[in-house]
Amino acid sequence: MSRPTVVELNFPDFKRALENAVAQGTRIIPREKERWEAYVAANQVRELNFQAYARGKFDNLEAVIIDAGPPWGGYYLWSAAEEVVLRWQRPSTDPTP
Repeated sequence: MSRPTVVELNFPDFKRALENAVAQGTRIIPREKERWEAYVAANQVRELNFQAYARGKFDNLEAVIIDAGPPWGGYYLWSAAEEVVLRWQRPSTDPTP
């Protein structure tokens, strides 16, 4: 199994991808417990590790999942105020957009 990494992506591109995900119904937010937990389990996301790492670098991050294929499908922490987006990524399965 490859080691997961955290990748910082282009914020304006992410915002467009997130808007598309909302329109297509592929955005998952934490209060959608069943969908959220199913995605996290299926993709082996280490939420606490990712959140601890990301919150050590940035404040007021929101978690969101885009449940779609490449290039934007994935688990993200992002902040509109800081215009930053971080993605949890397994190199062998998730291509960087």
